[in-house]
Amino acid sequence: MTDYEPKLVKEHEVRNFFSPPLSYDDISKAELLLKIETIERFIADAYFNGTMPSREDAKIPALLLVVSQIVQNPSISKKYNVILSEKLGDYSYRISDRYGKEAYNAYAIYREMALAMLRAKSAKYYFRLDKSNAWDV
Repeated sequence: MTDYEPKLVKEHEVRNFFSPPLSYDDISKAELLLKIETIERFIADAYFNGTMPSREDAKIPALLLVVSQIVQNPSISKKYNVILSEKLGDYSYRISDRYGKEAYNAYAIYREMALAMLRAKSAKYYFRLDKSNAWDV
């Protein structure tokens, strides 16, 4: 797995997202690349009809999803500080309530932000309205 070349988000970008940067003792290169590959494949399959989106379209959501997966490890979520505000490309955020300042909860928020960004850029339709002649209630 260490030969995988990430297309949306690079290994160093994920490591540097954490404060202090994520160490190789906490997550190996192979493990991190596997997480990145899994997230990138998920994004392509679930939101872009099986084709890899451009880095510009999906870099930030991919980064947030990879980070949200990593922090589910309790030893990592205890060790690293929560980033409360940051500017990522065209997006910026600030977590202001106490709930979001715990590492696990903050990264759950990151996951929801990423999924919302992907839904906005997605090629798929998530609901459809049809005219119906039925009067069933």
